[in-house]
Amino acid sequence: MAATSHHHPGHAMHLYNLGNILQTLFERTGDMKVLEEAIRVSREAVSATPHDHPHRAVYLNSLGGKLANLFEVTGGTQAREEACRHFSEAAGSTTSDTVTRIKAYRRFAFLASGPDAPRAGLEALEEAIGLTASLAPGSLGRADREYQLGRLPDLPAEAAAAALAAGRPARAVELLESARGILAADTLGLRSRDSVRLREHAPHLADELRRLRVRLDALDRPRPTSSADAPEALREANQRLAEHRREAHDAWQSLLARISGLPGFEDFLHAPPINELARHAHEGPVVFVTASPRRCDALVLTDSADAPVRVVPLPTLTQDAAFDQGNRLLAALRATTDHEIAPRTRVEAQQEILAALAWLWDTIAEPVLTHLGHTTAHQPGERWPRLWWCPVGPLAYLPLHAAGHHTDDPQREGGPRTVLDRVVSSYTTTVRALAHARTRQSGPSTPSTLVVAAANAPGTPPLPGVRVETTAITSLIPDAHLLATPTRDTVLNALPSHGIAHFSCHGEADWTDPARSHLVLTDHATAPLTLSDITALDLTAELAYLSACDTSNTAPRLVDESLHITGAFHLAGYRHVIGTLWPVDDRTAAQLGTDFYTHLTDNGTAPPRPDRSALALHLATQRLRSRYPHAPSLWAAHTHTGT
Repeated sequence: MAATSHHHPGHAMHLYNLGNILQTLFERTGDMKVLEEAIRVSREAVSATPHDHPHRAVYLNSLGGKLANLFEVTGGTQAREEACRHFSEAAGSTTSDTVTRIKAYRRFAFLASGPDAPRAGLEALEEAIGLTASLAPGSLGRADREYQLGRLPDLPAEAAAAALAAGRPARAVELLESARGILAADTLGLRSRDSVRLREHAPHLADELRRLRVRLDALDRPRPTSSADAPEALREANQRLAEHRREAHDAWQSLLARISGLPGFEDFLHAPPINELARHAHEGPVVFVTASPRRCDALVLTDSADAPVRVVPLPTLTQDAAFDQGNRLLAALRATTDHEIAPRTRVEAQQEILAALAWLWDTIAEPVLTHLGHTTAHQPGERWPRLWWCPVGPLAYLPLHAAGHHTDDPQREGGPRTVLDRVVSSYTTTVRALAHARTRQSGPSTPSTLVVAAANAPGTPPLPGVRVETTAITSLIPDAHLLATPTRDTVLNALPSHGIAHFSCHGEADWTDPARSHLVLTDHATAPLTLSDITALDLTAELAYLSACDTSNTAPRLVDESLHITGAFHLAGYRHVIGTLWPVDDRTAAQLGTDFYTHLTDNGTAPPRPDRSALALHLATQRLRSRYPHAPSLWAAHTHTGT
C-alpha cells in the first residue's frame, strides 16, 4: 500500500487484499483492533471504486462481511444495518458478476432484521434463485453449467428457510422445486404433459423445440482430442463451439418466448406452482427435509386443497449435525469393508452406523411419522402406508428409509421405533421428476425383462454373487433375456425393447465429473455406460434394478442436482429405480435381489409386477435385516426411487 499512490489503478484492489489479510489475522487472534482496522481499510477500498466498476460489489461484500463479524462479536445493531446496506447495494449491481450478486442476496437475507426482515429476506433469496438462470445458461457446456451450479451450495435450503420465516410454507416448496434439479428441468420439460399439449396445439413448434434440444445436447457431448492437436487449433475449435452454443441457446430462448405467448402456455417449462405439485401427493405425502444455518424443518406436501404443505419443525437437527453425521456414516462404511483393520474395529463401525440410524430416527423420522399419525408398527393384513422422502443438501447422503433403533427389544412397549416397521419409503429427486414418472404413457401390461450380468469385468474384482443373483432371477422369470457378456452398445440397443432392466455389476460414482459416473460392463475400459448415456435415453419403461455400488452417490457440490446413476435411469423414463447409497456386499445384495423378485412375481407363479417394486424392496430389506440385525451396512443401502 505504501508503494501505491491513490491514483494507481490497483489501489482499491490492494486495499481489498489488505482488509482480507487483516480479517484473517482477527479470526486467528480475536484482536478487535485488528478487525476495526480491517473495516477501515475495506471502507477505503469501496470509496476508491466507481459505482459502475465491476469489482465494487466484491468490495462491498467484503466490507459487509467484516461488519457482520463485528455485529456477531459486539451485538451492535448499527454494524448489522450498515452491513445489510452494503449487501443490498452489491446485490443490485448489474455490472458485477452473478455469483457475487447471489452471495450478496444470501448474506443480506441471513442478516436482515426488523419487522420487514422476513419478507425482505424471502425477496432477496427469490432474486438470488432467479439469477441462477443467467449463471448457468444453456449456452454453456454441460460441465461448465455443473461448475457454476456447484458454486451455490445450500441455496435451496436457505430459500426454504426464508419462506418459512415469512410464514409461506407453500412458497418454500415452490422454491425447493425451482432451485433443485435445474440441469434435468429442460429434459423433463420436453417429456412433460405440457409438451404433449404443445404438440397437439402447435406441432410445428414442438418439432422445432425438440430439434433445438437435440442440437444443444449434441453440442454438450465431449469432443475427442489428441495430444498432437495444436493449442491454437484447439482454441479455435473451442471458440467455434462456444459460438454454436450461444446461437443455439439464443434460438431456444426465442422459441420459448414464442411458445409462452400462446394462450394456456404462459408458464411453459417453468417450475410448477404449488397446486400442480400437490396433485402428485395423492398416493402419499412427499417429505422435504431441509437443514440451513437458520432453521431445520420437514415440509410435508399433501394433496389437500386448503393446506397442501405442513411444517414439522426439527428443533434437534442442525446443519452442522447433518454434515457431521454424514461424515461419520461415510467413515464407518469405509471401515466395514477395510479387511486390513481388526475385526473388532469393523464391528465397531457397524455400531457407529446403527447409532447414525438411531440419530436419524430421533432427529427427523420420528417427528415426521408422529405428525403423519404413523405411531405404531404396521399390523399384518393392513395396507402399508407410503411416503416419499425428498432430502435436501447433505441430508441426501443419509438413509432416512432405514432410520430407527433397530436393536431395541422387539417386545418393548409401543412397538419398534423404526421407519421400516411403520411405512414403506420411496425417494424422489424432485416432485417434477415424480410427476414425470406418473404421467408417462404406460408400457405393456406384462413387460419383458433384461438381465445385465458382468461378474468378471476386466480389471475389476470378481463378483461371485452375480451368478447366484442372475440364476435366481431367471428361474423366477423364465423368459428373461440374459446378457452374460454385456457391452455398452449391446445394453443401449436392448434397453428400449424391455420394460424391466436388472443390472448386476460394479458401479462407480465420479465426484470430479458426475457425467462420467458409470456401470462397469465388459468393455468399460474403452466404452463405459455412463450417466450421460443413460440420461440421453427417452423410454417408456417400468423398472431398473441397479444391483451395483454407489448408484445414488454424487458429488457434494451438486447433491441437489441428483447427478447420479439412479437419477439418470429415472430421468430416462423408468417409473421405478432401485439404487444404492453406498458400496454393497456382493453376496447379500444377491440375497436381497432374489427376495425382491420373489415378491414381485409371487414366488415365480406370475409375471413380474413393477407396481409392487417399493413394497417388494421394503419386505426384502426387512428380511435381510432379520438375518444381519447388527450389520446395517448390508441392508440399509438400497433405495426405491419413483412412483
